[in-house]
Amino acid sequence: MTVHRLCRRIIPLVSVICLFLCGIVSYAEEPTYSLKIKFITESGPATDAPFEVYYAMTPDGTLAEDFAERGIDVGSLTDAENVSRLASTLASYVESGVGEPVASGSSNALGETDFEELTAGIYLIVGSVTPIGDLLYTPKPALVRVPDSSSDVVTVDVKYDVEQVEKKISRTVKKVWDDGDSKERPQSVEIQLFKDGELFETVVLSEDNGWTYTWDELSASSDWSVIEKSVPENYTVSVTLDGETFVVLNKGKTEIVSPSPSPSVSPSVSPSSSPSPDTPTPTTDSGISGESSKPPKLPQTGQLWYPVPILLVLGLVLFMTGFISDRLSDDDEKK
Repeated sequence: MTVHRLCRRIIPLVSVICLFLCGIVSYAEEPTYSLKIKFITESGPATDAPFEVYYAMTPDGTLAEDFAERGIDVGSLTDAENVSRLASTLASYVESGVGEPVASGSSNALGETDFEELTAGIYLIVGSVTPIGDLLYTPKPALVRVPDSSSDVVTVDVKYDVEQVEKKISRTVKKVWDDGDSKERPQSVEIQLFKDGELFETVVLSEDNGWTYTWDELSASSDWSVIEKSVPENYTVSVTLDGETFVVLNKGKTEIVSPSPSPSVSPSVSPSSSPSPDTPTPTTDSGISGESSKPPKLPQTGQLWYPVPILLVLGLVLFMTGFISDRLSDDDEKK
């Protein structure tokens, strides 16, 4: 077999292989990242503290499917106070049974919990009451962006509230309206109280009771949360816990400034744990888990696109070379 004929057979085969490799590279798997949660208190590491992680938002700040139709007020993701309120609101819905965690685990002897194989996005971290000695430590819900701008492993320090171990506690719910005294405001709303994720009681708030209600004699060792059963039309909702009071805020949609579609947020280690509930918790000026002013360049997918044009051009060149070589050979044989 002559070299010329050998080339005629090899070149098309190489072309097909190159095109095949091009397809494989195009469908490369999406990269995954790791999240480390550190729960360190003034009493030491919190061991055996349970945590759950939920996929809350896409990298561009869009609510995930589980939360998208709940009328939740997202607000600005670059404002630390608003992000804290959003995390609390999402956690309240999680406690009511909305959504499924993408990962769960408990802290080790160092107070650390590791989660791996997370795709890019903004995650909600929810922890449960953890007793240490005669104190009860309640982790505050947090939102964190994955991945970090500097590392594939994102580390978050848990903020928390502290209470003395008591047999019974009180919780109050207060309805607040931000609608400019709109005529569309409903006459009443229903608020549901959840104990450890189970519905405990439903109450009605209205002007008759001052839009407030108090529960006494509640278990101090349980996780308590509230949600608005049905968010009024043309309103959004947010839920925060201020001391012993759940503040349920309804904001008229006409008053809301839409968040930027691509918030400038980036992940990093959040501020250190709070030493006590009476000490103000340090926050950052940029929102989600210690954001910096330089957002990371988040990949839209895990595809490695840069070799694709090269392989595609190479494959086409080889294919055309083989085709021309084949035609020339046929012409030579006819002569």
